[in-house]
Amino acid sequence: MTGDDLPATVWGPPNMSRGAADGRRLAASFGLMAAVLDGVALPRLLTLVAERARAMAGVPLAFIALPAEEAHTLRIDVAVGTGSDRIRGLTVRRGRSMLGRAFSSRRALSARIAADQTLSGLPAGPILILPLDTGEAARGVLAVLGRPGAEAFSSSTARQLLLFADTSARLVQLAEDRRATAPPDPAAAQILALPPPRPTRM
Repeated sequence: MTGDDLPATVWGPPNMSRGAADGRRLAASFGLMAAVLDGVALPRLLTLVAERARAMAGVPLAFIALPAEEAHTLRIDVAVGTGSDRIRGLTVRRGRSMLGRAFSSRRALSARIAADQTLSGLPAGPILILPLDTGEAARGVLAVLGRPGAEAFSSSTARQLLLFADTSARLVQLAEDRRATAPPDPAAAQILALPPPRPTRM
């Protein structure tokens, strides 16, 4: 797969005004924030991130790859859209793929063709890979894939998705921090504190 670091300033015109694009991104970000405040489970939150990114980019497929148990690998844990079943669960080595390059460098990458030999399940088409960067470290990568033969992502679309990925990473981190520091459920604690029932004599 041939790719370049962003910005890709000549790869296609923006498909909407800057104000409209900002509005869509902010709406998607506020939706994620509401989910975090509602205490949504992490797998569902990550699925929401991929769904919102797919809608913003107007593409058939989006996925999230996270560090796997095996050292120096990334696994596609979340995939939404056309062909998602074919790539969900795939694992790649960080040093041998564009996904790993974006993760390790913490920089967004774009390519004209999704033809990475380590991800043979991906359809041919433009791909944009964005680090889920909290500001301190990359937690994973978010990728959106266009239809085969489609033009590469414009710089304005790439910018909006990069901002969304940064916000998403921080919200996921916030959700994990809230879950780790949340006090125990009072009702559950009360049940646990109850003495065991006395045996009944027959």
